Amino acid sequence: MNIRWKLFTTISTALAINLAVGYYASLSFKQATVNTNRIAEQTFQIVTESLTTQVHFKKQVQEWKNILLRGHEPARYQQYLSQFIEEEKKTELSISTLLKLLEPRSPSWQAATDFKDAHKVLGKQYRNALDSIDSINSTTYINVDNQVRGIDRQPTELMDQVVELSLQFKNESLKKIAQHQHEIEQQILIAVIGLLTLTVAALVWFADRVIAHPIVEATNVARRITKGNLSSPIPVSGSDEASQLLQALSSMQESLSTSQDELKQEKSLLAERVERRTRALNIANAELARAAKTKDMFLATMSHELRTPLTTIMGLTEMLQDALYGPVTSGQNRSLATIQESSRHLLTLINDILDVAKVESGKMELKWDYLPVDQLVEASLRLVRQPANTKKHHLEQQIDPSVKLIHGDGRRLKQLLVNLLGNAVKFTPDGGRIGLHITGDDALGLVALSVWDDGIGIEQAQFEHLFEPFVQVENESTRRYSGTGLGLTLVKRMAQLHGGDVRVESKTGKGSRFTVTLPWSREDNNAHQQKLAEAHAAESPAQHQSIQGITLLLTEDNAANQAMMSDFLRLQGFNVVSAVSGIDALKLAYEHLPGIILMDIQLSDMDGLEVTRQLRSHPVLVNTPIIALTALAMPGDRERCLEAGMNDYLSKPVGLKEIYHRLLTYL
Repeated sequence: MNIRWKLFTTISTALAINLAVGYYASLSFKQATVNTNRIAEQTFQIVTESLTTQVHFKKQVQEWKNILLRGHEPARYQQYLSQFIEEEKKTELSISTLLKLLEPRSPSWQAATDFKDAHKVLGKQYRNALDSIDSINSTTYINVDNQVRGIDRQPTELMDQVVELSLQFKNESLKKIAQHQHEIEQQILIAVIGLLTLTVAALVWFADRVIAHPIVEATNVARRITKGNLSSPIPVSGSDEASQLLQALSSMQESLSTSQDELKQEKSLLAERVERRTRALNIANAELARAAKTKDMFLATMSHELRTPLTTIMGLTEMLQDALYGPVTSGQNRSLATIQESSRHLLTLINDILDVAKVESGKMELKWDYLPVDQLVEASLRLVRQPANTKKHHLEQQIDPSVKLIHGDGRRLKQLLVNLLGNAVKFTPDGGRIGLHITGDDALGLVALSVWDDGIGIEQAQFEHLFEPFVQVENESTRRYSGTGLGLTLVKRMAQLHGGDVRVESKTGKGSRFTVTLPWSREDNNAHQQKLAEAHAAESPAQHQSIQGITLLLTEDNAANQAMMSDFLRLQGFNVVSAVSGIDALKLAYEHLPGIILMDIQLSDMDGLEVTRQLRSHPVLVNTPIIALTALAMPGDRERCLEAGMNDYLSKPVGLKEIYHRLLTYL
């Protein structure tokens, strides 16, 4: 006999005995159950109706709160008022039904009657409060709330009292029936205890003998297998379920033993393969490192080897153009101009290749500063104005008045814009239009630098590879234009180094728009109002003290740039006097005898070079430091400034911190 039949026989016997006792108990409980059901049904109706009344009343109060909190909108006011009236009617109907179920003059009936009266008063007061105002707003809401505050407390307490009294009636009735049932239970308890004791004893013996003992044995075997002991034999006897379980454990032990042997072999093979792959990866990484180092060495060597003869070519060409070796004919002069232009183009190509290599290797470092946008735009357009004028292009610029300063590297941002403007000039037919627009979006925290043209445009299929190194657009319109394909690559890399990006919009035959977006906020415009002296006092305390009270002459014809730099320099401790023209500069210089001068070159009446020559003829100003601050950045501009008597040269756009540090070097 298996475990199932043994268990069935034992349980059937115990069940038959218990059924006999249960039948006797059922007769005794039958009458008590009838009474209990009758009272419980009546009480359930009362309690249910009480709770229903309570729920509708609370919903009514909640709709009143909705009217006050959201009733300033007419549509919602009517919605919540309709719901308030509906819940009021449901509450009245429910309390009327409850009164019919309660025993008249009983405490619960009296409490329900009081609630009904209080509910009517509550509804009247709510309506009176609403009638006293024209509409719901922040002021009337407080007045109405003050009128009706706390008036729902009495009905709520009365409703809670009704529910409590109903439950109390139910509990008392059930208590009496339970007492009667308890007496019957005591009569059959002795018989039941005796029968159950025998039944339990039999089941315990059976469970221990037939079920528990085999389970304990199987558990011990499973624990041994879990610990990894797969060598000990498992004794199996009989054909019942316990024996089948032990047989299954024995088969599992054999399978696990086989699997462990196979797993050990696989681990050994895997470790060997991983070791081989690791060695191969180490070799590959070493080769990559050597290749990167070799590339850097090659670029450095080629830069030196190419720049050295190129410098010689450019220098000799310039000397020939200046007739230092004798006069040259017009044809020779044109040839020399071609050599000079080609040499500069080659130098630009070398610089672009080195810049791309620096960016790709992560070695390019930005010199962060706050740059005046006017200077950045002016300096960028100046570098492309000559080729644009040659092709009779119309250059346009538009600067958002809200953007005054940009945080970035002035040299790299100018390089970025010049690359985009140069492409626009190259790919726009004669007489076309080219524009540079600067717009700020403080909500998005971005500034957009857009360069557009009405040139030949770019095909949509070319967008995917447009910013890859050494990739040029290939179509019928562009094959006649030369280039290396590095300009747009540098534009994208420079934008990404500044935390921004670049996007392109273009239609073939209608032009293109390249937009560079950079992080920006309106607070950047206030950078010229920040005092930098304290931050650098620890680095150069003597210089920091030396600038206090020194008179500085600032010559700048752009009113916005002049105001910005004047504010910044005054905060650093300088006594700033400003001039907008060459004559003003001479007059203020003779009057104030400044300790240092910042000189713009392109002025309305007299250029900065002539102003500097006249200042050097003054006995007091002959040694005064004069620093050129100009958008002129073509070859030879620096030398012309120094020849005129200036001490140093700064090319726009120049950052505020860079100006400050350069001034410190002369004080």
